[in-house]
Amino acid sequence: MNYHTRPEFHHDNEFILATIRKRFVAFLIDWLIVIIIYFCILILFSLLNMNISKITAQSIFDVEIEMNNTHSYLITFLKFLFGLLPTLYFTISFYFWKGQTIGKYFLRIRVLYLYHEHLGLWHCIERSLGYYASVLEFGFGYIQAFWNPNRMTLHDKIGETFVIELLVKKHR
Repeated sequence: MNYHTRPEFHHDNEFILATIRKRFVAFLIDWLIVIIIYFCILILFSLLNMNISKITAQSIFDVEIEMNNTHSYLITFLKFLFGLLPTLYFTISFYFWKGQTIGKYFLRIRVLYLYHEHLGLWHCIERSLGYYASVLEFGFGYIQAFWNPNRMTLHDKIGETFVIELLVKKHR
């Protein structure tokens, strides 16, 4: 088999890696936004008199919703939406805001792809789904950043990405 290694697009020292603390705070901000989106959806449904009486989320694939006087197709759609909402948020944010989410924007950090100039849609999906893999085994995927020389977590490795700090340009 003829295997050729891909050259890294970013091979010099032009970037400063984002600190673990900044990445963590950005992630918390993003999850706060995801929770706000959940509440907005619930408020929207209550305004449409489609009261959701109970939501139980054990995991992305195990979401139970109880609603009164609602068709089963809508409940199935809502289960799917509520389970994949974090993935949709991160994927859309990374893709349309060039490697940033709202949390990463406020902390001035950005996700870059190792082999190309920009993140493709598939790489955004991989990295977003990789968050779930990072949580497995008591968050071991996140802890890897402490000893990895490039501060890469499991979802960074899955999506072939790394996170940098955006430098503030000073005006003279």
